[in-house]
Amino acid sequence: MPRRGISWGLLLLVGCGGVGGVEQGRPVIAPAEKPTAASRSSWTVFREEHLPKLKGWRWAVVVHRPTYTLVDSLLAAGLEVMRIYAPEHGLLGQKAAGEKVHDTTYRGVPVRSLYGAQKAPLPQELQEVEAILFALRDVGVRHYTYLSTLAYVLQAAAEAGRPVWVLDFPNPHAHYAYGPLLDSSLFSFVGLYPVPLVLGLTIGEYARLITGEGWVKAPSLHIVPWKGWRRGSPLPADTPFFAVPPSPSLRSLSAIELYPILGWYEGTTCVSVGRGTPFPFEQVGLRGASAWYRADTTLYGYRLEPATFQPEGEKISYYGWRIKKLYKGPVHPDSLFRLGFFLLRTFRQAYAMPEAFYQEEFFDKLFGTPLLRWMEAKDLPIDTLYKAFQAPASWEALRQKYRLYP
Repeated sequence: MPRRGISWGLLLLVGCGGVGGVEQGRPVIAPAEKPTAASRSSWTVFREEHLPKLKGWRWAVVVHRPTYTLVDSLLAAGLEVMRIYAPEHGLLGQKAAGEKVHDTTYRGVPVRSLYGAQKAPLPQELQEVEAILFALRDVGVRHYTYLSTLAYVLQAAAEAGRPVWVLDFPNPHAHYAYGPLLDSSLFSFVGLYPVPLVLGLTIGEYARLITGEGWVKAPSLHIVPWKGWRRGSPLPADTPFFAVPPSPSLRSLSAIELYPILGWYEGTTCVSVGRGTPFPFEQVGLRGASAWYRADTTLYGYRLEPATFQPEGEKISYYGWRIKKLYKGPVHPDSLFRLGFFLLRTFRQAYAMPEAFYQEEFFDKLFGTPLLRWMEAKDLPIDTLYKAFQAPASWEALRQKYRLYP
């Protein structure tokens, strides 16, 4: 039996629009911008504007499931691809989170893992090529490891004196920033630099920032933009880049939109975000707490539908909710993060041993600071938590320097 219950008075209040920025359970936001007719993918821009001047060069490419077919295109165009690098989840996106990626080959080209003992290309490998093409689609969240892979590749390229072309990709969180700057004591592969949980940047803009600020030694860097895209616009529908997931458990736009708040639970001892089920990162549940009451309700513009699920390979069930966004348009951080703090408190209070709820160091690395655990344990109002962890003004000013899109 759980030791503490849920504050359903709070649930009823916020479900009826009792928090600023939310009206009758729905956030008050402007409609999304429509993509312009002139939208052109970064690959199209690279192929048409850059590639004709680079014929005869020997290439290394960093690709994954949404982009590995670019290797086919390069080979078909007669370019020499000497080496392929694969990030977490592997070249074809088949490896689970945290699972070691092994070296292999693709169409006779050696594929070197950057998610194992080696995190960066080796100097002798880069001596074999004349340029690097980096094409990983990320989701705009600091602990998504493709950002760390980018940093390691840029550093290695700079040390080897090799130019890098980064194909840029839109993400659904690029129109806002949220979260504390990562504490320097918590730097790791799930966060290398003092940036917020949600960056408010595309991966190309992030490359500009970390080199522009001197956090990474700058190679000869070329960011290839996704022309015509605007912040807050729907993601492009270009195949294959946005037709396949960037990682195995982020299979839908809904999962990617919820990732900034559900990713925290990888740092708890007892909560599942649905990995190993048909709806990863669209549902969240507490292990073995079958007796606690869960309402079907609307909260901060999201519907919480009671759900019970058992991930593949586990013998225990989890009890929680499927989460569905009810409003149209881009993610509204005012809604998303208030929901995140409410769920975190609800699960911690409902767990039979709340003092053992967290894997403390890893949770802090994911969120960016130990202050959340401390403040949440004091049962401070949800609105207080939301306001406490907004991205600082210094970050907002910094990211403006490196934006490529209106």
